Amino acid sequence: MKSLRPVVVVLTGAITGLLFFQTVAAGSQGKGGKGGDAAVGIDSIQLINPTVPARDITAEIGGGGFLGGEFVEVTLDGALLDHSVISAEMIIATIPGSTAAGDHEIAVRAGDENKQSASATIRLGGEMIVSCISWFVSGPADEHLHTEVHVEDENGDAVIGATVTWEAGNVDGVYQTNVSATNDNDGHASELTTCPLDENGEPAVSGSGVTDWFCCIGAGKWDNEVPPGKRACPAGEYTARVLDVTPPAFTNMTWDEKHSELEASTELVDPKFP
Repeated sequence: MKSLRPVVVVLTGAITGLLFFQTVAAGSQGKGGKGGDAAVGIDSIQLINPTVPARDITAEIGGGGFLGGEFVEVTLDGALLDHSVISAEMIIATIPGSTAAGDHEIAVRAGDENKQSASATIRLGGEMIVSCISWFVSGPADEHLHTEVHVEDENGDAVIGATVTWEAGNVDGVYQTNVSATNDNDGHASELTTCPLDENGEPAVSGSGVTDWFCCIGAGKWDNEVPPGKRACPAGEYTARVLDVTPPAFTNMTWDEKHSELEASTELVDPKFP
């Protein structure tokens, strides 16, 4: 398996070294609304890519205390950014399209006191690739079928905190639409049935950057089937198809559909019932 080098977000201030997650607090002593005692805090930064390449990037900065000081200043690596203060909890700033890819620090300052500033690290650039849609079985007689999705960047490193949406279906049609963030674990790598293998016969996917796993239908004990008892998935072909991949928080990574695995199928043969 590939070495694990998960992408990491570093937040300056009170919190450092956090992995990408959808909700991250950044470097402050809290947040508030109007008033001289309001502390500035950054909770999230959503980066919105332009529809035309090389155009400016919009940064929606969520937090608090943005109206609590004598002025509001937004900088990227120390350089002032054009911005609009929408409310005490929201600022919209413009990042020049010429900004280099990589890590950058966004800072918000509303006054000269320590509590009137906060900063967070963002990452510009990068691509997300679905390296594998995996099916795997479990149960005493391999009667339960599950699916999970692996996401890597263009360098083959795990992407943590991306959100994947995919459909799972069988001969009867789509039975489930799954939504999950990618996690910092190896999922069920030792049980994968549909991921490619490397030269050593091991799964050729990162041991991280994997979604939660989702079971097939048919578990009557939990699906309120009356009478209960049918607890195996129906036999036949199962297919999963990726619908969307959205980037981790504090990034503007894009989904590379061209180089992603978009669909994977497997066959469930002769499932047994207890």
